[in-house]
Amino acid sequence: MTLQIPEDVNLFDEMVKQAKAHPKKVIIEDTSSSYTYNKFLIAVNIMSKKLEQAVGNDQRVGLYLPNVVAQVIVLFGLFKNEQTPCLLNFTMGTTNIIDCIETASLGTVITSREFVKKADLGFVVEEMEKQVKVIYLEDLAHGITAFNKITGLIESRTSRLKKKAPGEVILFTSGTESKPKGVILTHRNIFANIKQTFAHIEVRETDRIFNPLPLFHSFGMTVGSILPLVTNVKAYLYPSPLRYKDIPKAIEKDKSTLFVATNTFFENYAKFATKEQFQTLRIVVAGAEKLQNDVRKTYQDKFGITILEGYGATETSPIISLNTHERYKAGTVGPLIPLMEAKIAKVEGVNEGGNLLLKGPNVMKGYLIHGQGFIPCGEWYNTGDIAEIDEDGFIHIIGRLKRFAKIAGEMIPLNKVEELALECFGESNFYAVCIPDKRKGEQIVMFTTKSKVSSRDLKKFIKSKKMSMLYMPASIETIDEIPLLGSGKPNYWKLEKLAKSK
Repeated sequence: MTLQIPEDVNLFDEMVKQAKAHPKKVIIEDTSSSYTYNKFLIAVNIMSKKLEQAVGNDQRVGLYLPNVVAQVIVLFGLFKNEQTPCLLNFTMGTTNIIDCIETASLGTVITSREFVKKADLGFVVEEMEKQVKVIYLEDLAHGITAFNKITGLIESRTSRLKKKAPGEVILFTSGTESKPKGVILTHRNIFANIKQTFAHIEVRETDRIFNPLPLFHSFGMTVGSILPLVTNVKAYLYPSPLRYKDIPKAIEKDKSTLFVATNTFFENYAKFATKEQFQTLRIVVAGAEKLQNDVRKTYQDKFGITILEGYGATETSPIISLNTHERYKAGTVGPLIPLMEAKIAKVEGVNEGGNLLLKGPNVMKGYLIHGQGFIPCGEWYNTGDIAEIDEDGFIHIIGRLKRFAKIAGEMIPLNKVEELALECFGESNFYAVCIPDKRKGEQIVMFTTKSKVSSRDLKKFIKSKKMSMLYMPASIETIDEIPLLGSGKPNYWKLEKLAKSK
């Protein structure tokens, strides 16, 4: 049977269908609260009314909130009101946040006093208030009356007559290269990606998703927050992926079966986790950056876990391809999920692979560009990734087109430079960037947290592999900590700035 995605989808409607079928099931939790479907639906009905009063007819509403159930309640409250949530990345600097507000023409942003205080974001909110009305969740909650609660309860028990119009969500790219772009995902895009994933890998209603990724991260939003509520799969929201010691304990306590993180995060969890803490995990997925062989091997040897590497983008809601236990090839990001098509476009100067282009029902509606407005996606989405697709349909990501150095006329993939350092030194703590060079066009600077790294050893190793010395970094710099984006990816933009300042 061919997978089919309905044309008109509203995620609030999809959640209500599940809530009617499983009212007493505990469906979503965080560190301080637990919600059955029925309790969640009542909370959403109350929140939708409070939001109507607070934000009026604003079509787009900014959310500046942590990874807690309250944010998901606001999200679905906006879906019910047929308004568009714009999820703001609280790890972005103030300038980027203001750019996002301007890009989406926001009039209102919802945040939390407790969150702003804990995360020390008071200055950012002060700057926001010069542009928009800031509404605090605490004030909305304080204003909930007995009448609101009764109305919410009645609404949760009565069938709605009016079908909600298809809606949208706006996420923002990290803005490391220019002003952040708004990515417009329709409810159908997100719902399609959930259905495609279910057709690709076996997710069960008995599964328990552990989600430490924030909602402004498309995986955190789609798989960690929306998928559970529209498919009857329980989720546990954890406030930060950076609590390396505490997360293995939380996974053990929740008896989680499905866990998604990045290579950098997995590497750090492994330092503190025991085999017992991870024993309930059934599906463990790595995305957002390349899964390194040493991390893959650690999980196999220490925990008996095969990490399934996948590939996604904000623009594709996010999942594009994924290894499964049945169809697995190490070093690849797996085969395409159902209903996706791909083609490889040749890139001048790149000898291996080409630019990966995609289409499918999960591909975004288009971008919001600062100062320009809405730009539709077009037939094919250009990933900007250089890739190959092998004879078995597995995708090999060679690198970002922007992550190539042009040295003496040759295109050198920086990912490959990092892999050579890993092979040579046995660790994956190596991060390569390129900066301008008057003589050769560009030069490579490598950063590492490993002390006492010998350039001579790396040079000897590259020679032994019979590879061009253009792969040899001009310098190797030791730093205490690698800067990360909120998504868990290395912040190469910051490293590039650091390289240029040396």
